[in-house]
Amino acid sequence: MALNWRDVTTLELTGKLIPDPNAGHNFLDRLQNVRVAVEGGFLHIDPRKDSGSSQDLFMVPASAVHKVAYRVTEPAQTMIDVQVG
Repeated sequence: MALNWRDVTTLELTGKLIPDPNAGHNFLDRLQNVRVAVEGGFLHIDPRKDSGSSQDLFMVPASAVHKVAYRVTEPAQTMIDVQVG
């Protein structure tokens, strides 16, 4: 099943659950600019959405999510000039 990924600007968890992608011995409770997908009661986290390389994805229960911030982009309105006759 394909996951529906969303770009997230800030993800805050209730505890330090995700290994730091730059220093795996540290764990993070706040991540910036990641991708997330919801499946059932779980959140899949891609911590390096812009890297283009393969890496581990992480999954936490939805109850471990404190706050998610993301941007909604409005579709551009297009003007069409229609001439009749």
